[in-house]
Amino acid sequence: MATTIEGKEKLNIYSSFTLSNDDVACVSLLYAPLMGSDALMLYLGFTSLLERNNLKNESLTHQDIYDIYSMKKNQFLIARYKLEAIGLLMTYQTSDGYIYELCPPLSPRSFLKDNTLGLYLYSKVSKETFNYFKSHFEIEKIDKNNITNVTKSFDEVYISNKDSELTYEKFKYILGKKPGNNLVIKNNPFNFESFLKQINQDYLDTGVTKNFQNQISILAFVYGFDEKEMAGLYHDSINKRGLYDYRLLKNNANKLFVYQKNINGPKLVVRDDQIIENTELVEWLENSSPSAILEENYPDFPERYLTTINDIYANIDLPRGVLNCMIMKIMKDKGGELPSLQYFKKASESWIRDKVFTTSDAIKYVTTMTITENNIKEENNENGGFEEL
Repeated sequence: MATTIEGKEKLNIYSSFTLSNDDVACVSLLYAPLMGSDALMLYLGFTSLLERNNLKNESLTHQDIYDIYSMKKNQFLIARYKLEAIGLLMTYQTSDGYIYELCPPLSPRSFLKDNTLGLYLYSKVSKETFNYFKSHFEIEKIDKNNITNVTKSFDEVYISNKDSELTYEKFKYILGKKPGNNLVIKNNPFNFESFLKQINQDYLDTGVTKNFQNQISILAFVYGFDEKEMAGLYHDSINKRGLYDYRLLKNNANKLFVYQKNINGPKLVVRDDQIIENTELVEWLENSSPSAILEENYPDFPERYLTTINDIYANIDLPRGVLNCMIMKIMKDKGGELPSLQYFKKASESWIRDKVFTTSDAIKYVTTMTITENNIKEENNENGGFEEL
């Protein structure tokens, strides 16, 4: 092991991440008491020397580091060793010099719960300071007890054009039974911002991305879960690395649905006298979760259907109402069977070619399609033909 590194020795710094504000706070407040100010300065200094476009710096010499941070050779080496030991730096030696690879810090929550780092920090600082650190990194939640949510819902701002000719009497060709009005959800069913306030985002290694939002929103809609249920599923879907895992989330969502399905004995009863006009059909298709639709029309459907439907939502870029309409139409044609994702992909290509982009388009499309199919069958029967199986 080298006791010093000569100033002429070259070095390169690499990193696969950028430090967020929380990361800087975590290193400055939680790591610093354990590794000291020299190591803190070196770590933050290395991150500052990275080029923003590729997270790699131009080749420097160790003398550059000594001069920039007013460090002696032995000070640098001790600080480097501390960074390596605490998990913030990987060091490699080559024939051309040294390569320093920066490692991301733990999240504040993971650090404080760590059996080694959290314990050493507790013994290093006073109890009051440790408690301050805990409260400093806690996510503050809004107290909703004495406040009123006045946020406008989608249907309070937007309306759909009503087509008086498309009543339920035509739409019934698609459905096995009438959708009850008590299943219509007139407000946006899932509030992603409310969900975010109920979770610990430290488990997200990439932060809150559009992909993450889609994963949560789609699963919530498919299974009919609210923000609190999804927050619980999120916290139950942390892998062994301490990070959110979408595969675990999907499995846990299915398990929760099966559990709730088994304990929820009472079922909704559909009113046979309910006539649903086009605007209500649009709302019903856009706001009812696939799980609710399946429960209403196919009460004994296999749980794996929801997994397939979740994949349909994740891979086919069509609005909810259109996808729900497509699922109902195809299942009706298949006698209650749900085909594979590939089948729906081919069907969606056909619908897109026919310019079916909105829920109203879908209602007109399947209604016209079904009426035409039935007329053809009737003509064949009158002419001595037979129905195609």
